[in-house]
Amino acid sequence: MAANVPPLSDADLRQLRIFRAIVESNGFGAAQEQLGISRSTISSQMSALETRLGVTLCRRGRSGFALTDHGQKIYNEAIKLFAAEDSFRAEVGAIRGSLVGELRIGVVDAVVENPNCSLDQAIAAFNQRAPDVHVTLLIVSPNQIENALLSRQMEVAIVPNQPMNSAVQMQQLFYEEQRLYCGARHPLFDQDTAKLPMEDVADLTFARRGYSVATAFQSLFKHAPAATAYDMEGLAHLILSGRFVSFLPTHFAARWEERGEMKVLRPDFLSFKIGMCMAHFPHAVLSRMAREFRECLIEAHPVYIGAKKQAG
Repeated sequence: MAANVPPLSDADLRQLRIFRAIVESNGFGAAQEQLGISRSTISSQMSALETRLGVTLCRRGRSGFALTDHGQKIYNEAIKLFAAEDSFRAEVGAIRGSLVGELRIGVVDAVVENPNCSLDQAIAAFNQRAPDVHVTLLIVSPNQIENALLSRQMEVAIVPNQPMNSAVQMQQLFYEEQRLYCGARHPLFDQDTAKLPMEDVADLTFARRGYSVATAFQSLFKHAPAATAYDMEGLAHLILSGRFVSFLPTHFAARWEERGEMKVLRPDFLSFKIGMCMAHFPHAVLSRMAREFRECLIEAHPVYIGAKKQAG
């Protein structure tokens, strides 16, 4: 039978926080600035933690930083531990009349330019109500959001409307318009594409997203996707290469359109909207910090939410 780990000391908790910073910074070097300590101190603290836990947590060297299987499990449990600690501090703070702790918020990339997104207003309102809460904002790929929520790496996330674990609740806040684009190096760029025959569109070389959202038009293409990206910036690089076409949010592609580096294809047909949702655990198990931030998000997006309530 495996022996239980003795009660955690302050030193153990400090080392686990260092470990979390290393994982989330993807390496020892990158974690130095965040932690404000030397690399040699980080290394000695990690060695002490591995000795304390009796497992190797990560591999580091010329090949780069990588978690071991044990390290991934310890990281997941550490996230739960710190989430429970933050929840305790938040609830005690609430009893005393103030909100304290860390609120971790996830958001997908390329929404900051979306005129329908008022996340900045929600953050401002939340900070005014809870100035002692440390807000950590994480830019996360949509295919990572679910696991991040379930493992308590974050409490609230902004994510495209997509299938989620039944434990995760979703509420639409705003939408994102998507269109098909080609780059200036693409053979179609200098042609009149407003009425491009759909059979010609179907024959184009297509780059897909590496997650389930925005697949509505993928079946139109004759050939399997020739490239994959897991974020909007990656798709933009593929489009700008001139070798692929793909869908981008109109607000994100606008900068390249204005510079004459991208062009939309068949906007009359190949255009659709994706709902952007707030995702979180049921209200009853959210920390008071997360509940307060949820209310700030709802208040910052009254147009769509109000329209949904009237329609209901």
